[in-house]
Amino acid sequence: MNNKIIVITGSSSGIGETLANYFTQKGHTVYGLSRSRKDKISFNHIATDVTNKENVFQSIQKILNESGRIDVLINNAGVGMLGAIEDVAKEDLDKLMNVNFFGTIYTMQAVLPFMRNQKSGCILNVSSIASNHGLPFRGYYSASKSAIDRITESVRLENHNTGIEISTVNFGDIQTPIAESRIHSTISNFYKKNYEKISKYIDEEVQHGMKPEDLILKIDRLISKKNLKPHYHIGKPMQVFSITLKRVIGQRFFEKLLARYSKLD
Repeated sequence: MNNKIIVITGSSSGIGETLANYFTQKGHTVYGLSRSRKDKISFNHIATDVTNKENVFQSIQKILNESGRIDVLINNAGVGMLGAIEDVAKEDLDKLMNVNFFGTIYTMQAVLPFMRNQKSGCILNVSSIASNHGLPFRGYYSASKSAIDRITESVRLENHNTGIEISTVNFGDIQTPIAESRIHSTISNFYKKNYEKISKYIDEEVQHGMKPEDLILKIDRLISKKNLKPHYHIGKPMQVFSITLKRVIGQRFFEKLLARYSKLD
């Protein structure tokens, strides 16, 4: 099947927009799901709030009514967050989990029955290399991505031998506008100095991260690949290597390296 019906959440900017434009140019039928859209886009857009389950199901049904099938779902919608574990307000945590975690769940719940009926499909859940580490002032973000890793592993087993390929793509730092929408929770005086240093460092890492265009061919290969692994880690070599390093040297020594790398007092 040359032409695929591809659904991408979080398509209004960054990785989602880049992928949506690329797959459209390749001749695929692409539906971008996001709350807002740019004036000029090359793909189909359906206004969707991924935190609203009913809205998600309506959008998926609309696509099925128009196209008859869905071959690929890329769960890209996400939001960043900075804050100390002690300080983060519940409303900020709810916003983070509603987008990053529940948004991913709702879209999978909507497409899985149809993919099983057609005995084929590919679901890529966008996670992060940060899902493997408890990072200072990014603990809740790491936890939201770690949760995506775990539910992806579970849903793979629950849909074993159905013809559906399910995996995560765990990115390192990517040059996206994530800093513009990042949630900044209240910081108490005890954490303020370290928080300000790390916030500046994180923004610099994003600015010097991989370009969204560098991910295109990697994702393109995955959507047509059989027997996907549970997780694919994509980022700068040192970020990818950090997963192996932590396993080799152990949590205690890895924490010391992280503390030094993060310039914690």
